[in-house]
Amino acid sequence: MIPDYLIGNIFMAAAPVDAVIALVLALLAHRLLTVLRAYRWIWHPVLFDTALFVLIWAALVVFVPSPNSGMHP
Repeated sequence: MIPDYLIGNIFMAAAPVDAVIALVLALLAHRLLTVLRAYRWIWHPVLFDTALFVLIWAALVVFVPSPNSGMHP
């Protein structure tokens, strides 16, 4: 069954919700790495940020279960 979230009375697909959560976490990680001055050791920061976003999104999908999976009316 396709996992989804129940927001109010609307079922929302899990992919956009997980993507927004991953984007927020990736932005927080970017800010932390900027403060720690880690980007001076990274050759291509844009590619690194993109890969970080994809890894965070994949980790959310694999390790965090959808709260309403299997609970369709």
